[in-house]
Amino acid sequence: MSAFTKPVIISLFPIPEAILNHTQLLNKYDVVKYQLTTPSDFESDMSKEPYRSAIAIFGSYPGFKPIGGLEEQSLIDALPPNLKVIGLCSAGYDGYDLQHLSSKDIKLCNVPVDKYIAMDVADCALWHVLSGIRKFNSWDRLTRINTTEDNHSHTLKLRDKVRNDFVKPGEKQVGFAFGHIYHGQPVRRVSGRKCVIYGYGLIGKAVAERMITIGMEVNVVIRDKSKYQDSDFFFYSSSSPSEVEKATQGANVIVVCLPGGKDTFNCINKQTFDNVGSDCVVVNIGRGSCIDTEALKAAIESNKVSHVGLDVFPNEPIIEAYWHDEKEVNSSSNRFYTTSVTPHLGSSTIDTLEFASFTCIENIMIGIETGQFKNVVNEK
Repeated sequence: MSAFTKPVIISLFPIPEAILNHTQLLNKYDVVKYQLTTPSDFESDMSKEPYRSAIAIFGSYPGFKPIGGLEEQSLIDALPPNLKVIGLCSAGYDGYDLQHLSSKDIKLCNVPVDKYIAMDVADCALWHVLSGIRKFNSWDRLTRINTTEDNHSHTLKLRDKVRNDFVKPGEKQVGFAFGHIYHGQPVRRVSGRKCVIYGYGLIGKAVAERMITIGMEVNVVIRDKSKYQDSDFFFYSSSSPSEVEKATQGANVIVVCLPGGKDTFNCINKQTFDNVGSDCVVVNIGRGSCIDTEALKAAIESNKVSHVGLDVFPNEPIIEAYWHDEKEVNSSSNRFYTTSVTPHLGSSTIDTLEFASFTCIENIMIGIETGQFKNVVNEK
């Protein structure tokens, strides 16, 4: 006789016990933990009990990424025969064959971004922008590694050293170092800079609010501009090359808030970088696939881009060494170039984790019990 007497839900990752529906979940369902290892092991294991009896899978944020996603039809075919729903905590659902899941009558449900998650991500974008213009992240790193014999740091000596780093001998400055020169280039104030935001979902809106607050001139590039009439900034259509050119002309900052997919693949490209102002700051909190990486590197080497702030990466989870912000690593000829890098944690607060986990479990339980699934991304 099976030890499991209630409907089975497979949990690929831990479900936070603090969420309000955790007790209800355990009262109604047997939650079985499963660790993804290899595609072949997964196919084999799903044919065995208790996994074969599962009616739902809780995927948390990673979902099936540890085995490369669910794009291979054979993996979807190996799912439990009575599976009704796969729940994700993330808004994104890259790496799933939605059509084949639908053919199996399996719902894939996500957790759309709400205004609070959007604010968390926008805070991350704000930090990257400030680090890019004012070089705060680089100054912090340099302050920690440039110490005196007694292991202290020295404000005046550090500012003097940094202003002349990577500067030719005949160009070096002497006298009082105010801190306004970084590698021979002037550091300018944030307010009055031109910021272009790609995307105007909840995250894009929250980013725009923060950029307005710090005094930036904001332009938004969006697919359909007709429904937006905000007076604080201007909208431009992404489908019109001339409008995109107008929006990005002389831009000091670009913030990418777009989802992944074929519609946004490499939409930030050579034409974009040719159009921006010198010393442009590029921040990506959307998806790594939105930026043409080789075009971005070329813009760095030609001194068009002075800072790259990344929370997402083209070959995630790998973070290429080029973005480590060390001259000996990236061999950049751009002496003003810096980076700020965060490991895809724009929304990573305990508040967001618990909200997303709660919503994901609600998606699963309500769908199973009523047949009315919420936040389905693969409707037929």
